[in-house]
Amino acid sequence: MDIAFSAFERVGPEMGCKPLTRDELLAMRGMHVREVIREMGIPFYRVPRLAKRMREAMRADLMETPPVDGVVEALEALVARGYRVGILSSNARESVTEYAARHGLKGLDFIVGGAALLKKESALRRLLRRQRLAAREMLYVGDEVRDVEAARAVGVGAVAVSWGYNSAEGLARATPDHLLNHPSELLSLTSFNGCSLEEPVRL
Repeated sequence: MDIAFSAFERVGPEMGCKPLTRDELLAMRGMHVREVIREMGIPFYRVPRLAKRMREAMRADLMETPPVDGVVEALEALVARGYRVGILSSNARESVTEYAARHGLKGLDFIVGGAALLKKESALRRLLRRQRLAAREMLYVGDEVRDVEAARAVGVGAVAVSWGYNSAEGLARATPDHLLNHPSELLSLTSFNGCSLEEPVRL
């Protein structure tokens, strides 16, 4: 959150956003992205530009920020069990690839970048087609309310994690299939979306 606040202090004024305190920005973790946009006081047509500038402003700091404790180990365990694991992100594919290499995120089957801020549903549908998967074969793990909404719209399993952007309270209101508080909990899921995790499923 400190990284996001510092970036907003630099980018907000040039994009016409109203000033926000650190506490106000922190409170937005419980909000849907559309509510955040309204709180910032900017028209929707400026959102793509704001998102791009924020990513640019945060890139260097985020690149040096290690994954949450347990993420690397959970990834390694899932890959060892035969699951296909990939990343779908609104960040540029090159940035995500560099971050994964820098922080030892090995065994990724695919990395898809550039998913539009408010159009992750479309990105998920394209991903299913490209990977030749049925919706029931995929479990989508995300840290935002819009991730849960996209999973619901497409019909894939929705798992929300509380260590990212939105708060646990905000995510719970979106009613995901599972709400996790630590990466290791991914390994204890027994079923989702009608599928048994006894057989490898695409994550």
